[in-house]
Amino acid sequence: MKKLTLLICILFFVIVSVSCKKDPAKEEEPQVDEIVKAEQGTPAKYIYILNEGTWGNNEASLDRIELATGIFEHNVFGAQNGRDLGDVANDIQLYGSKMYIVVNNSNTLEVVEPESGRSIQQISEGINQPRYVVGAGAYVYVSSYSDLVYKIDTATFSVVATCNVGRDPEMMAVVGQKLYVVNSGGLDNPNYDTTLSVVDLATFQEVERITVGTNPTKLAKIDDERLLVICNGNYGNEPSSLVVVNTGTGTKEKLSFTCTNLLINNGQALCYDYDWSALTAVFYRLNLNTFAKESLVLNGSGDIACPYGIAVNSYNGNIYVTDSQNFLSSGDIYCFSATGALLYKRECGMGPAKVVMW
Repeated sequence: MKKLTLLICILFFVIVSVSCKKDPAKEEEPQVDEIVKAEQGTPAKYIYILNEGTWGNNEASLDRIELATGIFEHNVFGAQNGRDLGDVANDIQLYGSKMYIVVNNSNTLEVVEPESGRSIQQISEGINQPRYVVGAGAYVYVSSYSDLVYKIDTATFSVVATCNVGRDPEMMAVVGQKLYVVNSGGLDNPNYDTTLSVVDLATFQEVERITVGTNPTKLAKIDDERLLVICNGNYGNEPSSLVVVNTGTGTKEKLSFTCTNLLINNGQALCYDYDWSALTAVFYRLNLNTFAKESLVLNGSGDIACPYGIAVNSYNGNIYVTDSQNFLSSGDIYCFSATGALLYKRECGMGPAKVVMW
């Protein structure tokens, strides 16, 4: 009887061993998070997404993706600081060792530590309706719907000077010792502004205004002389336009393309044009030497209801497009490869407008 029991035990062990043995040909590869796979080799630690929120609802937020793990953190600013970011976060820029966030309707500029997401300083004194921020030297410059640009010391976090510019200034760029500011006049619809203010950084005085087109709102620096300016038109019978401004020669060239938003990377502009009546977007590349237009096919971009921001990973060429969903729900961020393949998509806060890497 003992021998029979022993034989049964041995037979059971053999059966179990054989059944548990895996066929090497059928073994699956370890599952790698799609974000980690898509961003492999990128030296940056985080992708930060600034969610604008809707006017008057105090729902601006800051999300981030940790590239090494693929972990997506919602409202990291609120979690780290125990308070909301504020009402309508309009811009975010990395400058020096800090991250600067413009919160328009809260009349604040948040100075944030990128590693933790903690606020170092909230600047509110002397600031009204801020819009965009750019850094140069020991200062950051903030445009404002008070028709001013504020000069803020990055060591003391105080406003040290102001400069009068055109009506309702928006984005800015520094070329040499000059600050270029687009003046939209957006609050005076339909009486838009049409100019680009030139501010001498040494004296912090406006020295020139250049007429570029109706309702200029965005600009980007092409090189040490040239700027690319988006003029939004009147949202009716006058379409948007792209204007090249040569700051060295003082010449201007209006291109034959319409454009809603763009970014410049490695000698080309990545652009999209959004048709507000048809609710569709067209993406394209623009060669910044020849200004030849090339179609940019982003597979899956047809699901984007309303593109609201565009960014690029300069290390691997990945393209990020945010979708505001027409501010009817939480937005999304899409990541496409440089060749247009959809790599991943994640839900963001309300109105994701800006993407930066740190």
